[in-house]
Amino acid sequence: MFTILHISDLHRSKEEPVDNASLIASLIGDSDRYLGEYPRIPPPKAIIVSGDLIQGVPLNTPGWKKLLDDQYQVAENFLTELCDRFLDGDRSAMAIAPGNHDVCWNTSNIAMNEIVPKNFPRNLQDSLLNPGSNYRWSWEKKNLYQIQNYTKYKERMQSYWDFFERFYDGVKLPIGLNRERGFHFFEVCEKRILIVAFESVYNNDCYSYAGDLAPGVVGKCAIALRDAGRSYDLNVAVWHHGIQGPPLRSDYMNVSHVEEMAGHGFQIGLHGHQHQSYALTQYVHLDQSHAMAIIGAGSLCAGSKELPRGVNRQYNLFVIEDDFMCGRVHVREMGDGGQFSRKRNGQFIDGFIETSWQQAFGITGSDLVPMENNIRSAIEKAECAQYNENPIGVLDHLEHVDHRVHQYARKLLLNALLKLQDWDRMVDLIESPSSTEEHIFLINALIELGELDQAENKLLEETGIDRGTLENLYERIATKKLMKRQ
Repeated sequence: MFTILHISDLHRSKEEPVDNASLIASLIGDSDRYLGEYPRIPPPKAIIVSGDLIQGVPLNTPGWKKLLDDQYQVAENFLTELCDRFLDGDRSAMAIAPGNHDVCWNTSNIAMNEIVPKNFPRNLQDSLLNPGSNYRWSWEKKNLYQIQNYTKYKERMQSYWDFFERFYDGVKLPIGLNRERGFHFFEVCEKRILIVAFESVYNNDCYSYAGDLAPGVVGKCAIALRDAGRSYDLNVAVWHHGIQGPPLRSDYMNVSHVEEMAGHGFQIGLHGHQHQSYALTQYVHLDQSHAMAIIGAGSLCAGSKELPRGVNRQYNLFVIEDDFMCGRVHVREMGDGGQFSRKRNGQFIDGFIETSWQQAFGITGSDLVPMENNIRSAIEKAECAQYNENPIGVLDHLEHVDHRVHQYARKLLLNALLKLQDWDRMVDLIESPSSTEEHIFLINALIELGELDQAENKLLEETGIDRGTLENLYERIATKKLMKRQ
């Protein structure tokens, strides 16, 4: 097993209520606890930091440049000690991506001019929503702005890049540092796992909050990986912004970027931003042949005003099984005395959740999943059957594999039954759902079988379903009931 310590939304500054020493002490103290827990959590051998290293400085704050640099010094001191304590100082095993708080609002504001109403573009809405638009609207001031100085606008990430280059100075990475590229490579687990840190702050500034990647970045990453001439057992993508959220919010990243990542072989996506941990398997292709595990980390140190109601500071431990096909997400939550321990509510009632993902494939498209015994061989053959759109073959190959023990085999069985629309067997298989995802599978099957009251009861039992999926399921149940009455 290989463990990744996943932290996000550090919001470091000298004014934050939890100082570096207290935070490091809490993380070290928690490592004493989780090393003795069951299921076993090995010590982390890699660290992922998915953005918002600092708190940032509000617009028009006197001396904002020095305050910004001071915050990055606090963040650098924290990450340096964290790396020393958990990774024996190996900075190549710590992957860092920027977040929206790492964007300097004051610099981006300086690069813009206010546009008076008589000079507004003819179609203001289209001008604001066009991809790559240089117009910005401030709801607070009810003013329109336009980026005029793009050289200055690019400097809004200057303090972040100065920190980034200091932190990795002299560190050997698979490809060198580059401020313009939009991603960086990190290799861990004896180069069997690739972590790509993407920058989801393209066009993000003091008036534009959405997450985005620069055009073509995922494709350029795939080309760079191909040019490197090697493949990995596991491909992990990291960015900052979430891909779903409440209605009327505008600070999420378009899921199409994740779809493209999955198409190029990424199996896991890690992010932060939402200040609340979750894990799901995101189907990103209509044929469901590519499933990507999406895992969000809560905020390690956001202030009380920024945390969702009823949510404490959190971080994740991601334990990857030896076959590189499944793993566990353990959420640690801060409680009394500023100490972390297992989160025990919602989706993580047991403190962890199991997840799985698509098999690895290499730069030539060949499978890379290592199989060492008969059970793994059966799973490999089932994977090939799934890839060839042969769900009957999947069921045949997994006939003698205990799906209660082998979670990935269970996942393949569920996908095959979904493809066959064999709802009766699906209900039998998921007699006791082991995850939110299985709950959704079960509810879907019950709806298809017309067991609507039972489906509704199951929906009430599961608290980890995201709002969009929840509304869709309730709507389907209501529609089916209406059709029955007619």
